[in-house]
Amino acid sequence: MKDYIITVGGADAGLTPPMPFVGQRLDGSKPAELARLMLEIALLRCGFDVSDRRMPSDPQELVFRSNRVGASGIVLMSSGAFGSRKSFNDVHGGTIKYAVGRHGAQSRELAEDVCAKLCNIKPCQTAMCNHEWNGAACPAVVIETGYLTNFDEAKLMHDPDYIHNVAEYATMGICEYFGMPYVPHSPTAYKLRAQIGMRGKNIKLIQAALCVNGYTVDIDGVYGKNTDIAVKEYALNNGHDGTDGVTEEVLHAMLFVTPTNIPPMSKHSGVLYIQRKLLSKLYNAPQNGIADEDTVSAVNEFLTETENTNAIDNNGGISKIAMQLLSAIGGGRPRLF
Repeated sequence: MKDYIITVGGADAGLTPPMPFVGQRLDGSKPAELARLMLEIALLRCGFDVSDRRMPSDPQELVFRSNRVGASGIVLMSSGAFGSRKSFNDVHGGTIKYAVGRHGAQSRELAEDVCAKLCNIKPCQTAMCNHEWNGAACPAVVIETGYLTNFDEAKLMHDPDYIHNVAEYATMGICEYFGMPYVPHSPTAYKLRAQIGMRGKNIKLIQAALCVNGYTVDIDGVYGKNTDIAVKEYALNNGHDGTDGVTEEVLHAMLFVTPTNIPPMSKHSGVLYIQRKLLSKLYNAPQNGIADEDTVSAVNEFLTETENTNAIDNNGGISKIAMQLLSAIGGGRPRLF
């Protein structure tokens, strides 16, 4: 089987219009970054290799780097905007943009394959991209997961479960284009162990999973000192033994959120998940992965407004039922104007 390398990047997406309730404009680059990481995990699981690239200031630099590693494709995760960004409008839907030029026909075919899969979860269309990607020596597409200037889509794009679904359906389209088998996201798909000194695609998957959970490491495929420190810190915070590196149990904990009672002030991967869900529903919570007073207060505010006060943890933590209620995709506070 050919070892396809996909350059995956997250583009600078800008800010939403002012969001009610939270008193701020949400940063569209953060969900694009999370989508990039989740796409990398899905591609690595399906047998691709990835070249991890945050969007450089000059798109031509990204093209140059991709050409240098012999990438088979370039996929950027981003979002669209319409109007001045001072207020919301009704323009909605996903757009898969493709580069023209030397590999224009292949880029369009890749965009159409991705678009066909994403249409299973949202309206989607294809469109030509800016000329700045034309120097790529492979097909290149930009996946705009929605419009930051549409109120409902701006919220959805900050929902980690929605982002995960986008990454999975995009991977289905990429697998279709390259003739690779799509391996569904399930515990049986992640049977690997790793420890310091190891290298390869499996290490990149672990590093991307660490980044999804808020631990900053380079996705370079080398299980070095920094990765080992992050694994041990993650294991310690989430009740696992990380002295032997990454076991299947530790990796599954990184990739699958299991509802559980979370004590106050604990640092846990489930807390960061809940904080992301709260923000997507327009409840103001920090994004630090700690069950602090502000996070618990936001959870209890959500439970009160949804008339689920029986799910409030009287010990000052986050209950298992609260996690289950917050896990629904979409919903939350409405537009006020």
